[in-house]
Amino acid sequence: MPGRSAIDELVGREQVLDRLGVLLTRALNGQRVTVLVSGEAGIGKTSLLHAVAAEATEQGAWTSWGTSMDTDGAPGHWPWTQVLNGLVRAIGADEARRLADDDAPLLASIVPSLGQVSPVEATDRSRLLLLDATTRFLDGLARERPLVVVLDDLQWADESSLALFDFVARAPHPSGICLIGAYRHDELNDSVRERLSRLITHSQHLHLKGLGADAVHELVERLLGRRVDPSTTEAIHRRTGGHPFFVREVALLAHHDEGTVERVPAAVRDAIERRIGRLPDSTRDVLQVAAVTGNDLLADVVANALGISTLAVEAAAGDAIESGVLAATGSGWRFAHDLLREGILDRLDAHRRVVIHQAVGLALEERMARAGDVAPAELARHFIAAISCEGTHRAVRWTLAAAAADCGALAFSEAAAQLRRLRAAMADSAVDVEDDQLFEILVAEADALARAGSILDARGLLRAAGDIAVRAGDIDGTARVALAVAQLGARFASRRDEILGELERALSVATGAHPVREAQLTAALARELQHSVPEDRPRAGPLSERALELGRRADDAATLASCLLARHDVLWTPGTEQDRAEIAREIVAVARSAGDDERHAEGLLLLANALLEQGSPAFEAALDACLGILDRLAQPRYRYLAETRRACVALLHGRLDDAPVLIDKAAALGSRIREPDTSNVRMSQRLEVVRAGGQADELRAFATQAVGHWTGAPIHAHAVAAGFCARAGDLEGARHHVAAVVDLGTWRADRSYLWSVFMRELAQAAVVLEDRDLCGQLLTDLKPLTGSCGVNGAVVAFAGSHAHTAGSLAAALGQREVARRLLERAGDTYERLGATGWLAEVRGELARTHGLGQAPSNSRSMHRLGGAWLMTFDGASTTVPHSKGLADIARLLAAPGTDIHVLDLMAAADRSGPPGSLTDRRALESYRQRLGEIDREAEESARYHDDQRLVRLDAERQALLDEVRRAGDVRGRPRQFANHPAERARKAVTARIRDAIRRLEPLLPDLASHLHQTIVTGTYCRYREEGPRAWVVDKPPGARPTDNAS
Repeated sequence: MPGRSAIDELVGREQVLDRLGVLLTRALNGQRVTVLVSGEAGIGKTSLLHAVAAEATEQGAWTSWGTSMDTDGAPGHWPWTQVLNGLVRAIGADEARRLADDDAPLLASIVPSLGQVSPVEATDRSRLLLLDATTRFLDGLARERPLVVVLDDLQWADESSLALFDFVARAPHPSGICLIGAYRHDELNDSVRERLSRLITHSQHLHLKGLGADAVHELVERLLGRRVDPSTTEAIHRRTGGHPFFVREVALLAHHDEGTVERVPAAVRDAIERRIGRLPDSTRDVLQVAAVTGNDLLADVVANALGISTLAVEAAAGDAIESGVLAATGSGWRFAHDLLREGILDRLDAHRRVVIHQAVGLALEERMARAGDVAPAELARHFIAAISCEGTHRAVRWTLAAAAADCGALAFSEAAAQLRRLRAAMADSAVDVEDDQLFEILVAEADALARAGSILDARGLLRAAGDIAVRAGDIDGTARVALAVAQLGARFASRRDEILGELERALSVATGAHPVREAQLTAALARELQHSVPEDRPRAGPLSERALELGRRADDAATLASCLLARHDVLWTPGTEQDRAEIAREIVAVARSAGDDERHAEGLLLLANALLEQGSPAFEAALDACLGILDRLAQPRYRYLAETRRACVALLHGRLDDAPVLIDKAAALGSRIREPDTSNVRMSQRLEVVRAGGQADELRAFATQAVGHWTGAPIHAHAVAAGFCARAGDLEGARHHVAAVVDLGTWRADRSYLWSVFMRELAQAAVVLEDRDLCGQLLTDLKPLTGSCGVNGAVVAFAGSHAHTAGSLAAALGQREVARRLLERAGDTYERLGATGWLAEVRGELARTHGLGQAPSNSRSMHRLGGAWLMTFDGASTTVPHSKGLADIARLLAAPGTDIHVLDLMAAADRSGPPGSLTDRRALESYRQRLGEIDREAEESARYHDDQRLVRLDAERQALLDEVRRAGDVRGRPRQFANHPAERARKAVTARIRDAIRRLEPLLPDLASHLHQTIVTGTYCRYREEGPRAWVVDKPPGARPTDNAS
């Protein structure tokens, strides 16, 4: 009998192969392609994919393969682990680590060969980071060389693997990746079916059916190596439906036994049994153990399980290869087809299966001790299956290890499923389970469920674990459960009676008996009370003091740090910055001694925040040290924290051009990694950008956004809205929001870190509305704090000096001397901090309200004060945040009557003339018309499976697209004069000058009107000199000696 070849496997699949070839070509040309191949078992999916992978390799692409396991307990991301391990082996571990860069520690959770796993917080957000890191790694590989990734047997894939497949497939940017998945469409569970149905909508889906009669005839003749009567192959086709595996088995059965083909489908089962039955008993024993082990045969494991030598296993494998049951691979053997393995398993009785699972588990345990290359999940699977004869010890040990490994790989649902299967097996087998074993299982499963987002299920398991601990008098166990319940969290400012009850119950038994747990529980209780409803909060302070006292005696760095943080959070209110600075310094010292970089960075950030509240420039040294650690940790969440704090510093120093860019960059990163507080941080920072900008329409829009965003803090939201409406001149809006604050009634009691912004904006509204009573109340509250500054969050946004807000209130109440002292004190603080924009504001306020440095009534000047301009026109003055448009205006005012080229204003030098169009419009239009025709022809070719034509059309389409991109701009228009640097500069300069003048209208309307009439824009811009009054202008950046500055 002739052996089967790759060609035999692909008989009748020529059209599908051609279609796959078209898709592969697209990937080789830099496109991201996703293909799903479906069909029943034995229909030829795997053979087809092997052919495509071989073709890709021949054309220079990387190829890597992963196969899902048809057994419970497979590690999370298992097929992807195989794919990525294969790629790491192909390019080398050092090159893989270079390519992974900062993501290497994260990727190591599913690809151990990349090095040490990063200790990331195991959350659903971290799981998303892993998906993103894997996609970046694959895209990086594809930039160097096209990449083909094959995932077979997706019907058995775990949820994490399918989520990663979906994520890579949906990545928005082009990449030379061909992602191929194969699955049995008739063996899908509901969750896999739902996931694959969504994938099909943005993938190429190829469904394999049975072969036609001609293909069956050709296949049978190739298998048998002789001519076959067409009536025989027609009968085989009729009885098998053209299913290739069934065709082979029936044809081979007839060839060996001269039997009939009329026994299908029973003949298929008979064929498998007859093929295996012809093998020696020793070979059948090997195949039985191999079938229980998995699809791949591990010679040492099988030998150990059977008590024979590896040479005997190799001999048995040779017999099985000759009979077509096994196939040789590069590293060993595997079953030639899944149906063969499944047929062997079906013949095993229940007792024999349990015995084999036990023997395989013990053999794998020895291999683990010897080579360390066995996944804990594989050991757990066998010992769970053998629990009725092996007992619980090994099953519990390896299942807990497997769940921990899955959580480390951020496969939380899979971790919970491992433990759930263990509990089910223990219940079904009626084995005795010790309380301490069940406790560990319940706590671990609850943790995995909580991380997967199943909070209610986690609570139920923790209740059961808590009952076990209480019944056993286990102090440590009771504490662990209580702390885990607290970790599940609750909504801010809502009742949390269950959490408080668990913590208090655990604390009552830990007090005096377990010092470390007593300290941890007291700290947790203090934090929970602080974040609970207002009536619970008074208890938080004394408990945080007690926690700190216990933490200092506990002789445990992590415990002391958690107690210090609890005390810090309870104290976090304006006026306590010195005490909090001391606590932060101690957190830094404790973390440094323990080598805890994350806690070290957290302590430095809190220290920087407290120093900034004190108005000390030393805050920057602490913040720089914090950012250095965050940069070194090189994890996405820490990059986000660093970028948001750099945005805060840019705002503080008045760099209003840089700050919005940094804010948006940080927000984009935060959204990508699903950082929970991203929108709140962005709103808090945008608040300061809009406030500093002073544009009426932006202020009004932000007031509306504030009320819609801060729904959980309505007093804060309405205070911000009141202040912004007042700044925009909307007195009715300001009055409405002030009334809302007053009606809510608790505004003088709640003093979180939002308080400084709240007070500043409410004070702004009170001053503009001339509400003397409210001004007086606010000034009374602020007076004790005038030596400090407000900071929103932990160095999220600087909110100004409290002396500044108090000075404005004092001025509104007619207390001129008090106001002057307070504003000057604020100015000194801003000067120390380098807060140039704030310094310009306070100096402008002094000039407007107190005549300090007031200009003569006929003077005109522009003076740059850090991040702002002090502008005076005919005696009226105001401060305006710096913008490029104001810099242009300063340049023009400094050289009245002089034509200045827009490229000089843009700091460019190219003044060449227009280049004309690169391609005429008719040519571009003809290209577009042909592209439309190609799309229609491609649809028709796909309907009729004309794959050769599809290849030609695809090549023509790509060539036309390249030409259109070369000749047109991003909107497909001909590249012409409008794309020239001088024309772009003219448009940009005109727009920003007009925008700057528009922003002056509500502040200095006479100046805005004057500039509208006297500034001419175009390729050359000019200030048309009017009369003898000259402008005094600080020398603008880029001004030349020839400019006639006055």
